[in-house]
Amino acid sequence: MGAVEGKARSTQSKDRQGRIHALGFRGKDGCYDSSWMILMTQHDSIREKDSNSTPVHEQNDPVDEANHDEQVSEPSAKRVVTEQSGTSREVFLLAFPMMISFLSMSLMGVVDTYIMGHVGTAQQGGVGLGSTVFWTMISFFTGTLTVVSTFVSQGYGAEKYDRLRHWVTSGVICAIPMTLLAYALIPGIPIAVDLMGTTQDVQPTVLDYMNLRIWGTPFILMNFILTGFLRGLGDTKTPMVVSLIANLLNVILDVLFVFGWGPIPEMGARGAALATVMGTGFSCVSYLLIYLGPNLNRRYQTRRFIWPGKDRVIRFLRIGLPVGVSFIIESVSWSLMSIFVASIDPAGLAAHVIVFQVLHVSFLPAVALSIATSTLVGQYIGAQRVDLAKKSAGRAILWNIGFMSLGALIFVWKGGWIISLFNPDAEVVAMGATLFLIAAGFQVCDALGVSAGGVLRGAGDTRFTMFIQTGCALFVFIPLIFLFGQYLEGGVVGAWLAALVFVCLVGLLLFGRYLSGAWEKLKVA
Repeated sequence: MGAVEGKARSTQSKDRQGRIHALGFRGKDGCYDSSWMILMTQHDSIREKDSNSTPVHEQNDPVDEANHDEQVSEPSAKRVVTEQSGTSREVFLLAFPMMISFLSMSLMGVVDTYIMGHVGTAQQGGVGLGSTVFWTMISFFTGTLTVVSTFVSQGYGAEKYDRLRHWVTSGVICAIPMTLLAYALIPGIPIAVDLMGTTQDVQPTVLDYMNLRIWGTPFILMNFILTGFLRGLGDTKTPMVVSLIANLLNVILDVLFVFGWGPIPEMGARGAALATVMGTGFSCVSYLLIYLGPNLNRRYQTRRFIWPGKDRVIRFLRIGLPVGVSFIIESVSWSLMSIFVASIDPAGLAAHVIVFQVLHVSFLPAVALSIATSTLVGQYIGAQRVDLAKKSAGRAILWNIGFMSLGALIFVWKGGWIISLFNPDAEVVAMGATLFLIAAGFQVCDALGVSAGGVLRGAGDTRFTMFIQTGCALFVFIPLIFLFGQYLEGGVVGAWLAALVFVCLVGLLLFGRYLSGAWEKLKVA
């Protein structure tokens, strides 16, 4: 048996070398060198902690495919459980590439803002507002599709390799009506922008940007589906490489389309939107090539497009819709806070925007660790090793508390100095320093909530999270914004105090759910 397996592995290796040779990607000194081949072949070593590869079972009779869920194979943890299982090293090996990806996306946003600032103040504000409104519009869709990772990670842990592609297909089936619905919202964009009280000089830029940006919705949805599949397998390096290349492409196209060059006309805000759509489209094509490539197809039959079954799609929506609801409720809540702050005074708004931007960057390690924890929890639950899921979760929670506690100390110690780097105005610096003090107050609770949320999502416990986040947003956060900010005349500070109560309450409730252990009994894939 060992000899047969050894020969099979040798044959696969020669076959892979032959395909590379046939493609002609040859570098210096006869070495094969191509970034595309790196993307296409790095899956050979994705989390293959055991050198033996379990073959995917073919279903010879298409009729049997519909009843395949009834053929539950015995779970085995040999590909998932290793000496690193449950350690900080394992968590960071998954999280670090995501930190790089998220940082590159944040830097791309800074570059976009810088480029549009050279076009005009109104154009700069219009593109920023248009991007915020656009992401709020599709947050329900993207949130729903993030559960591809939950299903894939649990199926991977249980070694149900021949079923993993069904969760991608289920996501695509859901993404089709989502895209059509997004397009149906296009006529309502001017109404929404007008209701937000956008000034006349900014409104045309917002509309130009959004009317073009929204056509890239299917690329974004497919990216969420396919990155969810890869992360479910434990591969965070491939999305990092793709996002870095796509973001670099986006910056180059930004300069070309916004200012024009040679035969390319100057397009302003529309150019910024077109560059983003093309960058997103590049990511989508890259992920599709990887997903349909020979390596993943050999393991998971990714080229077999078969209806996953009504029950599987319903199960996907039952777990995914609560995440979508949580995403859009949270997006709308924070957007309402920003709208309220914008109605008060310019200095308060400037301080609010700066603090938000800094918090977003400081938040990236916590988000990356949360997603990594979600993947590991899903895999270990699938492998019936809840003990390792708890160990991984515990490590991630401790690290998140450490990272965000450090951030809180920096905000208290150097908050005013940080604000002065962005805006030297004394009033803005004073207000920003106060807002940083408030933000420091919810860092630890936020770490608990983000970490616990990742654990619950990895286990498929999404409805409890939805109820907590929706209830706290609708009945605590939004009312307190107007109570503290307007009725008690707290202004910008009052709105941020409302955020302090909201974040702490959600964080403690989600952490309480984690401690209850209810998630340990769930298994969705």
